[in-house]
Parts: sequence; C-alpha cells; structure tokens
Amino acid sequence: MFLLDTNIISLLAPKPRHGAIEGDIATWIMQLSDDLYLSVITVAEIEAGIARLHRAGASKRASAFQAWLDGIFHYYAARIHELDLETAKLAGRIYDRAIGKGSNASFPDAAIAATAQMHHLTVITRNSAHFIHFEVPFINPYDGLPAR
Repeated sequence: MFLLDTNIISLLAPKPRHGAIEGDIATWIMQLSDDLYLSVITVAEIEAGIARLHRAGASKRASAFQAWLDGIFHYYAARIHELDLETAKLAGRIYDRAIGKGSNASFPDAAIAATAQMHHLTVITRNSAHFIHFEVPFINPYDGLPAR
C-alpha cells in the first residue's frame, strides 16, 4: 500500500499535457487506486496552489483545479490520513533528524513521511532527495513503477 506525495497525485490534475512517463504513472495510479492513500498535508499543499492561482488572477485555472480537488476528496474520502498528535510528534522528530543530516527537506515532506510511517505505507514521490533522510520506505516512480 502506498501514500502518494503531492507531486505524484498532481499528475492527475488539469494540465495541458504530460510526457510518456507521466502518462504511465497516471495510468498506474488509476489501476492501483484502491491501494493508494493521501495525507491531509497534500490537501493543504494543493489548496495553497489554488489560492495562489486566485491571487494571481487565474480564476479559470483555479476553478478547474478546485473541481479536480473536489473529485479527489470524493474518490479518496476514506483514504485521506489526518495529521493526529502522534503523527505530528513523529513528523517533528524526523524533520529535525533530516535537517541534522544536512537535508533541505520541508516540514510538509516530514509530515507526509510520518503519516506513511504511522500507517505502514510506502511513499510514492519524485522527491527522493528529501525522503531519503526520513528513513521511511519510498519509491520514485520516475526510476520505475512499483509492481502491482
């Protein structure tokens, strides 16, 4: 079972076009969707992007992204993990440990990693450089998609 990082679920968002690898990843997501989870941190990151579009005056694009996100809420409703107290405490610890190792990872990345660890999930991310310091299983699908 897998936890999708924001940069992976976003491949399904409204965009002009994807390359071949992005298409393969999007197909993989659709095929394995019942085994895929999200973090509320991903929701926050996407909402921030939509707000940024509104602020920049790109209301049409913002509306398209909001409609897409509403569909994600509906489809993943029971598979969006919240950031509870124990997960937040773990996120703080692994974030500090990663920073101590020289990582420039963000706290949202740490919160996603902690969520995966608490729920025994493997993170699917393009951001290997950050997740390697969190000591949580992760796969970069651009290096190869996980087996079904």
